[in-house]
Amino acid sequence: MEARRGPRAESSGPGARLEPGTAAYFRRARDTLQKGLSEEELALFAPNVLAEAVAAGPAVALDPGGTQVLQALLPRAPLALLAQALPPLVAGGLGGLAGYPLGARVLEAALARVLPALAEAAGPQEEAAGRTEEAVGRLAAAVSHDLVAFARHPAGSFVLRALLRVLGGGPGAGTSELPLAGAGPKAKGVGPKAKGAGLKAKGVGQKAKGAGPPPTFRPLLEQLADAFQEHLLSLLAPPSASLCLQGALQALHRSQSPACSRLCDALIGQLAPPSPNPAESGLVRALQDPERSRLLEAAMAVAGPGRLRELFQQQLRGHLRGVATHRVANHGLQRLLDHAPADVVGEVLCELGPALAEPLAQGHPGVLTALAGACRRHPALQQEAQRFLFEAFCCWEPAERRLACVRLLGTLRPFRGGDKDKEAEPEGHFLSLACHRNGSRVIDAAWASACAATRVAIAEELASHREVLQRDPHGRGVSRSLALDLFLRRRHLWERLQAAPGHRRSVLTAVLED
Repeated sequence: MEARRGPRAESSGPGARLEPGTAAYFRRARDTLQKGLSEEELALFAPNVLAEAVAAGPAVALDPGGTQVLQALLPRAPLALLAQALPPLVAGGLGGLAGYPLGARVLEAALARVLPALAEAAGPQEEAAGRTEEAVGRLAAAVSHDLVAFARHPAGSFVLRALLRVLGGGPGAGTSELPLAGAGPKAKGVGPKAKGAGLKAKGVGQKAKGAGPPPTFRPLLEQLADAFQEHLLSLLAPPSASLCLQGALQALHRSQSPACSRLCDALIGQLAPPSPNPAESGLVRALQDPERSRLLEAAMAVAGPGRLRELFQQQLRGHLRGVATHRVANHGLQRLLDHAPADVVGEVLCELGPALAEPLAQGHPGVLTALAGACRRHPALQQEAQRFLFEAFCCWEPAERRLACVRLLGTLRPFRGGDKDKEAEPEGHFLSLACHRNGSRVIDAAWASACAATRVAIAEELASHREVLQRDPHGRGVSRSLALDLFLRRRHLWERLQAAPGHRRSVLTAVLED
């Protein structure tokens, strides 16, 4: 695309509007990307357009066409161009691009490119690498100085989380190794498409092989950790600040910084202080709160075995049945089991094992899954865990029922269907699973590993409830993943085949086979 020269913006500063000719240039660039480019064309197109964006200044990031082009092409920026583009993007703190939704997305994409660009750089590029690291350092200093404002700002919080990921050596913009509860949807952008096939831009959402944060990044991350700890009370809400706090724990844990345990202990101490009354537990109350439980789950995911053991012995022991059956707190118990040492898992098994039917009856099968997974990591506990699981599904006695346990466990239904007065066949729970956030994942997993006969049985049951599925967001997803519309069409053709005369049957058979 032909480069243009001349005036770039009608005024200076991040809020400046692009000169009409420059804005038109980036609209044409966006349209070109939408039409599609080959890999060779894109290799020439991206550096030229990025060079024009650098020359036009940070106002490009706030232009509707310019911001989409930058989000699409920054993941391909070579280190030399990134070193020129990043400094003006990070300038000004929340008064600059970080304070605007479009600018924050562009800055997020630029930060996601830092580690891959440093790793992919060929030849001596110390000056470009130094300028890039210096720009990241300036942004980290601005954030540390105004952490609460960044974390509570709708746009600034995206920049803060992207900065934490790059300082901790994590994945690129828009992704995280542990899902963060409550994260909002990404803004739609324009991505480059290859002619005739989808083209994945290099560096998007992935870490370049061998990439790692430079030595200068860890001190910056630990400075941010100190700021998080200092302003902890102001960061527990709103959700944007809570997500930043969760991201800080992940980044510190990934970088193996000792500041991780300090921030983790401070957070747990703030949210779940020990209660003077042994019958009460501050941790249980916090796990039952939707907002505080998310932060505690993040803390338990990075806390060491000793801290988890202490938490269990002081605040969870004796309260497990209530936690396992609570609609919110059961998720915190699952996170504990995901990371707990063998002795804690053993105590959980002894206390909760005889009552596993209770969380199952409340619709919390994840507790059973987490406990089974924890026991799988510790072989000495597996036999006892298996017995408790069979008992929860009424399959332990008589012994011959154990032969049928796999099918019953797969449908998450007790042998008698939970009714002691009458026998009930298993298999009729697929609709309730399909319309449940976690249950729909169970169906997807069962479908992926099922034989043809089992798939037909699942589809038959769900097809009869197609209208109900279409009214439920999770049910619609199951309907699409199982291709129920296709199944219904084929079943209709099969019924017609059975009733058709001989001369039509061969045609219908060919359609079904196709």
